[in-house]
Amino acid sequence: MPATGLRSRSRKTPAGLKGARKAEFPTFIEPCDPSLRQRAPTGDDWAYEIKADGYRVQIHMREGSVTVYSRTGLNWTSKFGFIADAAKRLKVAQAVFDGEAVVYGSTGIPDFQALRRELGSNRGRLRYHAFDLMHLDGYDLRRVAYQERKELLKQVLAVAPEQLIYVGCVQDEGGRVFQHACNMGLEGVVGKRLQSVYRSGRVDDWVKLKCTKSDNFPIVAFVEKLGAHPRRIASLYLGRRKQGRLVYGGKARTGYSEAVARELREQLDPLITNTSPLAEPVNKPKATWVEPALDAEIEYGGLTDDGLLREAVFKGIRDDLRTVPSPSIQPSARPGKSVHVGVPRENILQLLPDAVAPSKEELVRYWRKVGKRALHYLGGRPLKLVRHTHRTTFYHKGKLPPIPDSVHQLRIAKREGGEGVRVWVDDIDGLIGLVAMGAVELHPWAATVDDIERADRLVFDLDPGPGVAWDFVVETAFSLKRILENEGHESWPKLTGGKGLHVMAPIEQRLAHDKARVYCRSLVARLAAAKPNAYTLSALPARRNNRIFLDYLRNGRGTTAVGAYSPRAREGFPVAAPVTWKDIERGVRPDAYTITRPPRRR
Repeated sequence: MPATGLRSRSRKTPAGLKGARKAEFPTFIEPCDPSLRQRAPTGDDWAYEIKADGYRVQIHMREGSVTVYSRTGLNWTSKFGFIADAAKRLKVAQAVFDGEAVVYGSTGIPDFQALRRELGSNRGRLRYHAFDLMHLDGYDLRRVAYQERKELLKQVLAVAPEQLIYVGCVQDEGGRVFQHACNMGLEGVVGKRLQSVYRSGRVDDWVKLKCTKSDNFPIVAFVEKLGAHPRRIASLYLGRRKQGRLVYGGKARTGYSEAVARELREQLDPLITNTSPLAEPVNKPKATWVEPALDAEIEYGGLTDDGLLREAVFKGIRDDLRTVPSPSIQPSARPGKSVHVGVPRENILQLLPDAVAPSKEELVRYWRKVGKRALHYLGGRPLKLVRHTHRTTFYHKGKLPPIPDSVHQLRIAKREGGEGVRVWVDDIDGLIGLVAMGAVELHPWAATVDDIERADRLVFDLDPGPGVAWDFVVETAFSLKRILENEGHESWPKLTGGKGLHVMAPIEQRLAHDKARVYCRSLVARLAAAKPNAYTLSALPARRNNRIFLDYLRNGRGTTAVGAYSPRAREGFPVAAPVTWKDIERGVRPDAYTITRPPRRR
């Protein structure tokens, strides 16, 4: 990020700066720590720096001697000898720098795991991102304004060795700078007031915005908390799919309350297996391996060069993405009912053993009747399919059956690597073509095929647990409607054809999927905070009794919710129906419409 925000001025000395004072050379200085924010502050008195993924490091130079300190004041000069040697070549007598030690990965951005492997070596990959200057040639600069310290730092590093890198700053609208950093795959940005001084500890004049990512990952193993009664997990090992194979994705150590850790342990118990489900072996002696039948929602800071999750935090179990159990733990089928004979296991994301599907003839008649209206909601969007074939109903994944000419194909880069195909339609013939593929339910992305990486609508699934009255679901929907209006969003309700209600909010300014998910979580968190006994943000079934699950997880790249006008594979063949807020006030029920009695809303 270039230093475009601060204008160059004539050469300065510490003595000429307001706030600078003569002082003895300091010992280690407790760092100035930014406060975490969800949004960039407003105003033109802020500048923004890249937030690097590395170790916070303080360099002390005094008469040719260099000491490198860790964030907590440990002497790490031996670990960062390469940086210390570079600092000795600077043409200053005394200086104290604040910055970040980094190693660039294969993607060209700082990689934390690569940094850890580099410590103590002499391979020369270490770099130091210097972003502040607290002392120079006998003067304490901590009471000098950030803008002035920054100019002096740039001046000192103008002829520095290549290992010492001046971190520039930008004076611009913070949200735009942050979005640009996230699009580049960086950890985030730090905003600093131009007139702020350097104060040790947590401050509000410095703020950090992190490009937090969120996605679903299959659980492949757990580590149990030793000696815990009742038993509970200590951490989870996660997998990721790479070119059709399941490989190791990293470890989630945090995000569990004691109750959640116990519930997870019991949920995973029937999935325990003697062998690793991973395609490539990893040495994890503490792991208890499980069938990868449960997906976890994980927030993470980024990926290492090896594809491992950084700063992984457990957010909840995605029961709606549960994969097919192995035969040893598969629930018994009803007499005379085939579970998935004839359907390749690799095509089944989630088995729906109790589903009931209409005939293809019924579906064709339905789409001919409502297709024109339905395309307003379903057309031009990548679709996830619930298919019915060989007497089996399931969420489809992987290789598709033969695709009719009326159904379009979209090739996309998968997050786990490789390329995938998604289908989409733009006319009634396309909808009928999907029927030929065995599609019953259509679940569209919250993005269109011309811009799949950014959401154009927000999705909120109000999912009532046992004991929740429909009237309270309606009350919750209107509360969420008011929150969205205060945020500047119009919304409309959608009956799910099941027991819940979706609140849909089109957005004019599209959002990256991860950002949309984080934003949606912040909105429903307001409801949960006001009535914690009435709502839950956890997907765990045990948390849903007498509560509404405020499911914000329907937002995300490739994450979907049932589309408006889509039939449901349930008794009576209800449909997901777009309705009005007046309809909701009048008490319309979530399964009010069916394929023989479709909604009329256009």
